Amino acid sequence: MASIETRGVGSGSPRAGGPIRQRLVSPGCGCRAILLIVAAVLAATSVSVLAEVGISGQFGLSIAVRRIPSTLSGDIVLDTPTEYAELEFAIASDLNLKIDGGFASALVDAVVNMAGPEHAVLLGDIPIEELNLYGVVVDKLRFVPELWFAVPFESVTDVNNLPNSAVIPPGGALFVTARLTSTFAVGGFSLKHLVMLQDVEFPNPGAAFTTPPIGEPILYEATDQDFDIGSILYASWRSQVGYSASATLGLNASQASTAVKGYSAVGRVVPGNWFASGSLGGIKLNSLTGAVDWLTDAQIGVGFTVSTTQTMSGTVSFSARVFGGMAVGASLGLFANAGSFSGVSLSGSVGCFGFGIALDELALTSLSARYNTPLDLGTMKGAFSISATGLEKGLTGLSMRLSLTQGLFSAGTSVAFAESDHKFRFASMATQLTYRLSPGVISIQATFSRYGLTRAAIGTGVTF
Repeated sequence: MASIETRGVGSGSPRAGGPIRQRLVSPGCGCRAILLIVAAVLAATSVSVLAEVGISGQFGLSIAVRRIPSTLSGDIVLDTPTEYAELEFAIASDLNLKIDGGFASALVDAVVNMAGPEHAVLLGDIPIEELNLYGVVVDKLRFVPELWFAVPFESVTDVNNLPNSAVIPPGGALFVTARLTSTFAVGGFSLKHLVMLQDVEFPNPGAAFTTPPIGEPILYEATDQDFDIGSILYASWRSQVGYSASATLGLNASQASTAVKGYSAVGRVVPGNWFASGSLGGIKLNSLTGAVDWLTDAQIGVGFTVSTTQTMSGTVSFSARVFGGMAVGASLGLFANAGSFSGVSLSGSVGCFGFGIALDELALTSLSARYNTPLDLGTMKGAFSISATGLEKGLTGLSMRLSLTQGLFSAGTSVAFAESDHKFRFASMATQLTYRLSPGVISIQATFSRYGLTRAAIGTGVTF
């Protein structure tokens, strides 16, 4: 049974020292109990409907390598570019499984890497075509329940001065969040409702874990978890004549993503936070376009945002096409920035070249160009593209990409140059080769920077 524990200054929690608060503490075996229950339910269900169940999915194995900085001195560690270097490896195995029972389906996303288990996410998909509730027809009703389990990871810098991911002891798989997404249409509106029960203290795998007080171990386990509930409601509507409206309301939540090692989704529980936003667009100004021959497809839109962390702000935007294809747009700030002019933007294309110009206080701030063309090389097809940025103040970025496809084989390579330390020079080169031989796929990729190999990977997978 779960219990309530009060923590404050001097506790063993990695986040000790803050204000005293009540925390919902799960017992150490809680995660195992949940896993056993889920496994038992899945096993019992699979036995009863085995004859009617369809199973499909994909599993794969990937190996990634990167160069360990070379040093030419035994006393001083220096990153000296060398043709030959030591490599460090990362090996991971992933499984994506779909079990279709006809009326509903279940999905499993699980990954194990060199550090051990990474995450296991269980999703359901329950579609209901139509539901009549006291005369109100609810159409396209769908429920997607989710259960996330993961091992806590943190972002670190290893002894080779390279970014790495490390398991936070004791490294057990913990229950992270339960989510339920409901989508449906009613009265011409499309609605989506997300409800989340989430551990708001679970470590962000892309950041360093909070350092505990001196003398206390760095730990994250079931007794450190703190669960809370939040929800986000999305609503949208589009008329037959092109008008569209949308609104979003979040209670005890934000639209930031929830992330565990190797998996993430939009929506996060944030205690005490609420927000609301809305927009109305596609309002056509037919009278204006009829009076001015060179101005066509003129539209305006409005939008607003308000939350506990910011005062209400909004914009009124205008867009149209001029001179037979060039687009022009403008926006005006409202509320918190009342009367502030946000600038004018221009974009268009000439042949295969595209460009964009932003004017702020009558000053040219950006200019870019892009060219792309398909390639017909007999039995081989492909495409080539090149883009340049920063043309208004001298070239600051240049990238080129070539992709080729023939039968089961495809390849692509890209080269980029960028301005660095006031110098325009080589930035990166990436190459990928893919061979598809049903049901398997083999992929090889490598990325090089100005300082040598950044990352290389070999991936294999089987689809069934």
